[in-house]
Parts: sequence; structure tokens; C-alpha cells
Amino acid sequence: MKLRDHDYHLEIEGQGPPLLLLHGFTGSSGTWTMLSARLQETYTVYRIDLLGHGKTPPAAYQRMRLTEQAKDLQALLATRNERWTVLGYSMGGRIALMLAACSTQVQKTIAVSTTPGLKTAHERRARRATDRLLQQMLLEDGLEAFVRHWEALPLFASQRQLPSFAQQQIRSERLSQSAEGLAASLAAQGTGNMPSLWTCLQDVSIEWIVGEHDEKFKKIAHQAADPKKIHQISHATHAPHIDQPEKFVTIVEKLLLT
Repeated sequence: MKLRDHDYHLEIEGQGPPLLLLHGFTGSSGTWTMLSARLQETYTVYRIDLLGHGKTPPAAYQRMRLTEQAKDLQALLATRNERWTVLGYSMGGRIALMLAACSTQVQKTIAVSTTPGLKTAHERRARRATDRLLQQMLLEDGLEAFVRHWEALPLFASQRQLPSFAQQQIRSERLSQSAEGLAASLAAQGTGNMPSLWTCLQDVSIEWIVGEHDEKFKKIAHQAADPKKIHQISHATHAPHIDQPEKFVTIVEKLLLT
């Protein structure tokens, strides 16, 4: 599908009110196969590959920026007259929060393991410097070396306890990316390039999902939201939809009913 003259890979399944699912960094529309299968009897589920991920090619730096990504998704929302529910994980969650802040077509946002951004310019500069090292690793050492490094991060330690078939599925999705696409995403769409939304979300409907053992993003959620809006998944860390898929789907189904 072409959105503002850029080609996107988009999977559309089911019938009913529109639900947009946004994957995280190194993910793709395939991240949400199980969730979509459960929801498509009551929702029209839109699974999109974000810029530089999956089958959606990257673009020039200015065209890749988060504000441009949000404008592309606003164009997608405008293809239907009714209001949407948007669910996003990690990087996709940041983009979902941007949509919630700027689009009246978003009725509800489900933010998974994510952040409204870094609060200070100093924090954003430091994050951009860290991301530049990751970009360098991708472009100089290649995708496989980067994926090994990414999988070893403490943030994803719980995934090493998953059954081997589940670990292989995750690794295959990561290795299906391109080094150039991921590097472009880090350069333009990393948290260091995200405007702070901390003062922009008071009047929008957001439900937060976090893993029990994801201390960093639990803290962020509690700083950003009423505790009644935070839904914790036990025995999960940063990727609760991977660590505990059945619990994750059950919570999402309940949130869609409220």
C-alpha cells in the first residue's frame, strides 16, 4: 500500500472496527500473527511493516523521521471514516503514542513496554550517541553480528528461556530484516529523535501493558499513567507478547471490550 508516496507492506485481516498493530524495532507485521488470528473475527486488523522493517523499504533520513512515520499512519487512518484502536510495542508503542497525541481518529491506544520519550535534551543526545554505535555495528559487522548482540541484551534475557522453536521464530524475524533498514530506523526513529510527549497525553485514552520483571518500563508506565491504566503480565520482561502470549492476548481482548 502506498502512503504519502512511500510503499508499505500491509496485512489486512478480518472484519469490524479497525485495529492497527505496530511492531517494535527488529520486528515486522509477523510479530502479531497470533494476536491477529484471535481478533480478526471482531476487528479489521491492520498489521504494517514500519519504515525500514520487514518488506517496507527505508527512506532518506528526513523522510524516515518519526514525525513523517506518524503522518504516513495518519494517512492510513484516514482511509476509514470511523475511529481506530492502535496497539504498539516498544518502538511501535512510541509511534502509537505520537498518533494518540496528534490524531483525533485514534479512539484508544494500547501502549506495550514503551515510553512517551526522554524528558531532557541531554538524555536525547546521549541516546543518539548510543544508537550511532549500533548503526555502525549494523553497517560494518553485518546483520547476524548485530542480532547476536541484540539478543544478548539484558532486556531480552527471558527470551533465552523460551522453547527452542519460539527462540528460532524470533531470531528468524530479526534476521529477515536488512542492516540498511535497521540502521536507517535507528538514525531517524530512535528514542533520541523522539519529541517528549510527557505533557501531551493527559486527555487521551491510553492503556499500558508491561512485563512484571521489566523494571525500567514499569517505572516509566507508573510515571506516565494512573495505576488503574497499567496492566502487568506476570513472568514476563520487555516483550510480554513473546514471553507470555496467551496472557498477553487475554489482556488485549479485555481492554478492547472496555
